[in-house]
Amino acid sequence: MEKTYFNSAEKLWLILIAFIPLINGLGFVYIGAKKSNKNWIKEGLIYEIPWILLFLSLYHDDIAVNFVFLGFIGILICFIRTLMVFSKLNEPVGADLEHSILGRKTSSSYWVIFSIILFLNGVGLMLVGTKRNVQRWVRAGAAFEILWVLYILLFNAGEGIRNFIISLAFIGWLLSIALTIIVYFEEKRMDNGGTLVFDSPIEESPINAEPEPVKNIIKESPNPEIIPQFRPYNTQINDLKNEFNHKEENITNLINNRFNKEELSYDRFMTVIDNCHKIFYHQADSASSIIQLAPEFSERLDESVKGKISIMESINDEMNNLLEELILHDGDEKQSDEDLKELFSNMDNLINSVKDYR
Repeated sequence: MEKTYFNSAEKLWLILIAFIPLINGLGFVYIGAKKSNKNWIKEGLIYEIPWILLFLSLYHDDIAVNFVFLGFIGILICFIRTLMVFSKLNEPVGADLEHSILGRKTSSSYWVIFSIILFLNGVGLMLVGTKRNVQRWVRAGAAFEILWVLYILLFNAGEGIRNFIISLAFIGWLLSIALTIIVYFEEKRMDNGGTLVFDSPIEESPINAEPEPVKNIIKESPNPEIIPQFRPYNTQINDLKNEFNHKEENITNLINNRFNKEELSYDRFMTVIDNCHKIFYHQADSASSIIQLAPEFSERLDESVKGKISIMESINDEMNNLLEELILHDGDEKQSDEDLKELFSNMDNLINSVKDYR
């Protein structure tokens, strides 16, 4: 895909952020949230630790100088790591916005601006959490605001208490920006999943059990004719199901060959594959139901089907990455276990991004 001005500008800003004290790790958090990579998010937060400790020691000059020194070392490492990550991606950081699960539908993101405003940095999370009915976002936003409330209430208290509270409030400000970045991309995934609502919780099944045959939930309709606009989706869903089944079978065989069934890695990997199977077929069956039972074409139904197909495609993409890794390193024993763990982590994040929005 050709680089656009936006993609180039985004990449440049992320590189520049790596040079800015106090927020140099937030660029890494942004990349990790966008790519659903928890390891990169954690790495970005690690670069913020010296600055957080600096806020806690502002009134102890000797200690504060050490944290400033560590912070600037972190800036250098963060810059080098940012370039390494861009090189690994081999694409503009913004390129996947048009192709991945983040790309089809947008929502108002005015709430993001609150995160950079002192005294109001938790308001945005409370607004989006209320809108999306995600209570953990509301609670996080409220916690950041409580720090400012405490500062105001204890303004006339002793200087030591006041300084400690204001330090905590500024730490909350940094963390609220990081969390806002993560929530921003989670909201994008929610929008592009169409109606990401499960009729019932997904139950775990025994790890070693064979996947149960997928039951056809579509009952005989009084009108067997499919709306013409939906017919191409029917073929697309069947093709995606065939692709998934083929990859799932090959991956299962390779995992069985690579790992002993008594290893913890085997249990974890097979659980992820089993969850992928459940999520994939839940979306497939739901989309098929809409297609066959829809009385007439509507934009709302069309967007819902597209969202479910987008999730199926995303799962197939992750399965493809995993299959390639397993094939390339088949027989290497432990050589590529870290790469495998990262791929399974990406798949787990994708599954959780769907499960979270019930």
